[in-house]
Amino acid sequence: MSMTSLQIVATPDTLNAALETWFIQNDLLGGAPYNPGFDPEKIRNSTVVYLELGEINPGLIQVLKSAGNKVALFHMGDERADKNSVLYSACDLVIRNYYFSHIVSTVTGAPKVLWAPNGFRTGVGPRSASALKQADQRQAIAAFLGWINNAASYQGERASFAKAAALCGENLFVMPSNGFAGGYNVGLYSAILEDSIFAPCPAGNSPETIRLYDALEVGAIPISLKHDFLVSEDALAAIGPVPFPMIDSWEELPSYLVQMKSMMGTNPAEIIKLQANCIDWWTRYKQAIAGRISDSIKQL
Repeated sequence: MSMTSLQIVATPDTLNAALETWFIQNDLLGGAPYNPGFDPEKIRNSTVVYLELGEINPGLIQVLKSAGNKVALFHMGDERADKNSVLYSACDLVIRNYYFSHIVSTVTGAPKVLWAPNGFRTGVGPRSASALKQADQRQAIAAFLGWINNAASYQGERASFAKAAALCGENLFVMPSNGFAGGYNVGLYSAILEDSIFAPCPAGNSPETIRLYDALEVGAIPISLKHDFLVSEDALAAIGPVPFPMIDSWEELPSYLVQMKSMMGTNPAEIIKLQANCIDWWTRYKQAIAGRISDSIKQL
C-alpha cells in the first residue's frame, strides 16, 4: 500500500495532549491524515495507524481488526516502560517512543516493535535546514529552558544538571519552569533555542527527551550524556554515530562550555562545521526512520 492511503486513528484527547503530532504525521508517516473518530464503513481492508498517548484501547483494536484492517499501533508516552504492553500482541506492528532494548524487537512470531524518536514539538518545527542561523550568528553559547528541578528524572540527571548549570555563569542561559511543559510558550522557547549554539539535554523522566529533537530541528547542537537510545542501531545510531557531543557527566558541562566559547573566538569554523554536521545528519536521519517505518507498514 502507499503511505498516501494510510490513515491515522486517534482520540481527540491524544491529539490535544501530544506535543509532536506534526512530526509524526508528516516526517514519520508521509502526511497521512488524522482521523479523530472511526467509522468501520469508511475504513475497511486497509492499514491503519492507531496513535495512542494514554491507555491502549482493546475495543478500538478489535473493531479496526474486525473491519479487515491491519493495525499499526503508535504507542507514545511510555517513558519508563511501565505501561501495559500486553495489547502489542493484538497488533500487526508496533511503533513506539522511548527505547528499551528488551521491547524493541523483530523476533519472528511476535509483532515487530520499532522505535521512533519523539521528534520536535509542533511549533518549534518544522524548519528549513537551509534557513537555520549559523553558529557564529547566534547570541548565546548555550541555553536551557524547562523543568530543571524534576525530582523524578532518570538517575537524578536534572539534579546533577542543576548543580552544573549554576557553575556555568554567562555561558549558559537558564530559564527554569514549574513542571513539565510549564511556564513558557512555544514562541519564546524556540526563539531562545534558535539563537543558542548549544542546548544541554538532561534526561527527564526518560533518557530520551523532546528537547534533543527541538534542538536539532532549530540547528542548536545538543549536549547529552551517553544513553542506550543514542548509541543503538535500533534507535538514533541507525545511520551511524550521532554527531553531537556526549559528555560523561554534567559536572563536565561548565568546563566544556568554557572550551566552546574559547573556540568560537579562536576557531569558529570548527563549531560551524559541527553544527552543519548535526543539521545534515538530522535531515538524513528523519528520512531514514521514515523509510524504515514505511517499509514495515508496506510489508503488513
